[in-house]
Amino acid sequence: MNLKSKLKTVAVIGASVAVLAACGSGPRLVPAGKLTFGNASVTFSRDWSDIGVLSYHKAKKVRILSIDGPGLNRLYISDGLTSDDPLMVSPTAGDRKNAPAPRGKKDMSLSEQMEFVATSLNVLEYQKVETDNPKPVTVGDSRGVRFEFTAKTSDGLDIKGVAQAVSKGGLNYYIVYLAPAEHYFDASLKDALAVMDGAKV
Repeated sequence: MNLKSKLKTVAVIGASVAVLAACGSGPRLVPAGKLTFGNASVTFSRDWSDIGVLSYHKAKKVRILSIDGPGLNRLYISDGLTSDDPLMVSPTAGDRKNAPAPRGKKDMSLSEQMEFVATSLNVLEYQKVETDNPKPVTVGDSRGVRFEFTAKTSDGLDIKGVAQAVSKGGLNYYIVYLAPAEHYFDASLKDALAVMDGAKV
């Protein structure tokens, strides 16, 4: 084995070790049932996996869950966000001064909530994000909005999603489900909607 091959092998091993170290604890099982997260709670109709540990950068007040894997479906559940808290953070750039993640604001209208979710999806490098079909929802004594959205990945894969946004006491609570439009979105949609239907703030 020549020096160039040895260096290449060492580089591959080093990269593999770094990835394994970052993912050392692996995704945690979130079993069916109630999950309390800060001031919010949701009820799962089935098991999910907490895949937030797989992200180098993520919003501190947001859980990221999946059934089949991060590229196949994702569910974002936030605690109450203030105007200082992002919903989504660039997985590569993070949330820093020269690449800040979008923030909402206190007392947003329902249309502003929808726009905030769409803007947040852009930092995940989704393109052509379009929202549609807004419907009012009530969570406890708080009114909010549930709406659909579509987007594309940089490789042109069609993504579909549904999101719910509710405000209470100056805090904003979000649940966002997204998956590839072909098969995976519909396959887990009822499970994601069950989470939204059972949300409490």
